[in-house]
Amino acid sequence: MSAVATTPPLLRLDEITLRFGGVVAINRIGFDLHEGELLSIIGPNGAGKSSLLNVISGVYRPQHGRISFAGRVLERVQPARMAALGIARTFQNLALFKGMSVLDNVIAGLREPTPGFLEQLLALPAARRFAAEQQDRAEALLEFLGLQRWRERAVGTLPYGLQKRVELARAMAAQPRVLLLDEPMAGMNTHDKHDMARVIVELNRQFGTAVVLIEHDMGVVMDVSDRVVVLDYGRKIADDTPAAVQRNADVIGAYLGSAGADAPVAH
Repeated sequence: MSAVATTPPLLRLDEITLRFGGVVAINRIGFDLHEGELLSIIGPNGAGKSSLLNVISGVYRPQHGRISFAGRVLERVQPARMAALGIARTFQNLALFKGMSVLDNVIAGLREPTPGFLEQLLALPAARRFAAEQQDRAEALLEFLGLQRWRERAVGTLPYGLQKRVELARAMAAQPRVLLLDEPMAGMNTHDKHDMARVIVELNRQFGTAVVLIEHDMGVVMDVSDRVVVLDYGRKIADDTPAAVQRNADVIGAYLGSAGADAPVAH
C-alpha cells in the first residue's frame, strides 16, 4: 500500500447509520479514503454496499453520522451537486443516453457552466471556444479508454462491456477527485472484466482519482486494491490491506469461506 494513509483523508465517513423502517441497512460504519487511493468494498448480497454508496453520493440521507469531503462536512447535498463538488459515480444498471453517440454521452458528463443561450445561438467566439474545449476533453478520454473507434456510434448499439466503459468515461469527464464505482464489472465475461479492471487501475494512477469500488470478484479486488473494507449485515468487520483481509477470520467466516485461503493476493 502507498503512503496515502499518512496524509489527511479526502473523504471521511463517521458512524454512518441508515435505517429503512425497522431494518438497519448500515450500522455505525466509518472509514477514510485518501487522495489517490483505490479502496474496494466487499460483502455478501444485502451487506449494505450499494446503500453506502448512495449515502456518500447524496441519494440516501443517514439517520446518524456524518460525511466529510476535502475538509467540508456534507449536509443535505443533492446528488446533482456531487459532481460539482468532485464526487462522481457509476451505477449497477447503465444510466446512459442510449440514442446518443459515445462522444455526446461523454460530453454530457462535463461539469463546467455552459455559455449563455444567446452566445450559443449566435455562435459567438466564447461559445465556439467552449464547444471546442469540451470536444477536446471528451476525445482525450475516449482515446484513454480505447473508445475512439466507436465515438460516433449510438451507445445503445454497443456491446455491454463497451457501454460500461462509456459510463466510466462520462463519470471521469467531470474530473472528479473521488469516483464511486458500483459493480462496474457485473455481467461481464472474464475478458471484459479483466480489461475493465486494467482501465480502472490506469485511470487511478494516471489521473490520481481516488476510487471506491464495489466488486464481487475476489481475484479482481485482491489484485487492484490498496485497501479493502468488508461489510456483513450492515456492519464493518474489516478494513485493511488485501493480504490482511484474506487472513481475517471474521471475513473468511462471513464472506470468503473456505475459498479465502486460495484467493489471489494483491501484488
